[in-house]
Amino acid sequence: MKREKLKDIIEGVGFLAVIASLVFVGIETRNSAVQAELNTEAIEMAAYQELIQSINDQNALALEVPELRTLSIRLEEGKTDLTPAEQDIASYWLWMRIRHGDMAYFQYQRGAIDESRLRSTLAPLIGLASSPYGRQQWEFRKKNFVFEFQEYVDAILAQLDAEDGQYLPFNTPVN
Repeated sequence: MKREKLKDIIEGVGFLAVIASLVFVGIETRNSAVQAELNTEAIEMAAYQELIQSINDQNALALEVPELRTLSIRLEEGKTDLTPAEQDIASYWLWMRIRHGDMAYFQYQRGAIDESRLRSTLAPLIGLASSPYGRQQWEFRKKNFVFEFQEYVDAILAQLDAEDGQYLPFNTPVN
């Protein structure tokens, strides 16, 4: 074989190697993108599962402690004649709900959950903050949280006030 022909063959093989490596890089890039998307979905699911577990823990507490369950019912019914001990328990109960809501809002801001899941996980807080005592406590305590969270909860509470207390957590965007 002549040197010229051998050079052409080597260049052709080199050209094919470059193309093959580009195809390989493209496949790996696509696989990385798919893996990143799967990781994001896993993070979203874990974040939502954590929020749901928090709600379940709070609900279990209310079921396990009869006084707390009774107090929750009284608050939901709009009772405001609470004893000092009940006020103390209600205050802690609301703090738990607010902190849960704050974490949900934080995850929403970071894109870990969408708005319909946020509104769903805020339902326990909104339910308690809708009562006269809960509203009073929310107004007093909300300044401890980021302004955007305050605004979001306030918008839902305003919606409740305008719609006679009907909270629509699923697929109902807040204006």
